[in-house]
Amino acid sequence: MIQRRIITAEALPLEALEDLFRGCLRYEIWWGFAVSDIKQRFRRSTIGPFWLTLSMGVLIGALGLVFSTIAKMRLEETLPYISVGIICWTLLSTCINEGSTIFISSAGQIRAIPIALSFYLYRMVARNVMIFLFNMAIYFVVLIMFPPGKTLNYLLFIPGFILYMLNILWVSLALGILSARYRDVPQIAANVMQVLFVFTPVFWSSETLPTRPVFVIFNPAYHLLEVVREPLLGASPSLSSWAVAFATAVFGCVAAVRLYQRAYARIAYWV
Repeated sequence: MIQRRIITAEALPLEALEDLFRGCLRYEIWWGFAVSDIKQRFRRSTIGPFWLTLSMGVLIGALGLVFSTIAKMRLEETLPYISVGIICWTLLSTCINEGSTIFISSAGQIRAIPIALSFYLYRMVARNVMIFLFNMAIYFVVLIMFPPGKTLNYLLFIPGFILYMLNILWVSLALGILSARYRDVPQIAANVMQVLFVFTPVFWSSETLPTRPVFVIFNPAYHLLEVVREPLLGASPSLSSWAVAFATAVFGCVAAVRLYQRAYARIAYWV
């Protein structure tokens, strides 16, 4: 016998929260689909996702050579900095750009398959984290070329990466909701990320400037990048970077969840 489930307007916020938690707990589904996405993308390829790693490695090597020459810095300092910056920024920018279309690009599946809407968010993030792990091969090659000193600061990468991913999740979710309602948002997000890439010390260092510019101090992307990049370089992020990353994660997650609760019942109609 089919049981009918009536959802009232008062119960929708709780239903939205349940959707987020239910989708997160079904990791075997979205992780499996993420693996399938990568396999389909690189089907019949000899080295698969390592093509992305190879192209990024060439870019990092070229940037390291150019900037070490221009800034007259040692290559053993410039190359690790650029490699970690590019790898981490690629994860951030790709998730945000793809996050702005998670519901739009899955419109057919959303209408046809009764599955948690958050599944599409987790699937997208998992797919890009896998690519991030492939790209981290570049970082380990650089470590072999330029062995770092022994320090426990590398362990700070764990809390830093957690904060990094929490910020990626809430931004992707919020953009996905807004894009489902307003189709100009993906283009706006892409342009904003291009501007942020220029103003954020991804491959150039603010330490080389006489004073730290305002667009760096008040740039949340810079602080997010610092909490994952500095530990990988054997250094400790500043307290201000930890504070900004933590504050944006907390307030951003709360705001994104509230937005999801309000829009949850309408997303299937918007797409």
